[in-house]
Amino acid sequence: MRSNYSAIGKFVVYIKSTKDKARADALLGRALTGRSTIIDMFIEAKVRKDKKIELEKAVKKCNERSAKLIIPNIGHLPRSLAFCNAVMKLDGGDPYVCAIRETDGHVAVYKYHTMQMFLQCVDQININKKVAKKALDKKRATGWKAGNPVNLDVATINATKARQQLADDYCKEIMPTIREIQRYGKVTLQGIADALMARNIKTRRGKEEWTPMGVSNLLKKAGDLGI
Repeated sequence: MRSNYSAIGKFVVYIKSTKDKARADALLGRALTGRSTIIDMFIEAKVRKDKKIELEKAVKKCNERSAKLIIPNIGHLPRSLAFCNAVMKLDGGDPYVCAIRETDGHVAVYKYHTMQMFLQCVDQININKKVAKKALDKKRATGWKAGNPVNLDVATINATKARQQLADDYCKEIMPTIREIQRYGKVTLQGIADALMARNIKTRRGKEEWTPMGVSNLLKKAGDLGI
């Protein structure tokens, strides 16, 4: 992240919610200069954790028009995996988004590099999982058990084994395709994800959209399985 970035050129504006529109307009007015051109604006009408529909449209427009994505009042968006997955699709060798922030009355434009945001987001998710697990372990130490206690332990073990086997089988099935994609020069996580979608290959859960994190998890499992 770098501050004092000069906002010069063509921009596509993304605003995280309709409630944020007035604030965003004010920041844009203070941050952009006569050398800045806004070619389009996208505003999320419905805030969702799993998908950023308008953001995906904004990223697509940036790639089509060779424009930069600018986000006024970016807030906690970089903590969202849906946000990080969407901006990872920006074209360029080292893609980034421009974020307008105000600190102590001073407005500045910052560069947020997409890969850095993605990795930090994944790290934070893993930290949160560890914290949650620690809290559950502490609660279980008191004798507490979630759900119906009847045959709970056996059912949990069987369900875990079944899910693990399904995941392993899917990994073994799809890895030859991923290795072929890699041989054709698609070596980045996003490149592999795009290639899988271009081939209309669905994820293990039947989704049509692949994410860099989903590809990363598959490659890690393949390494664990030795394939």
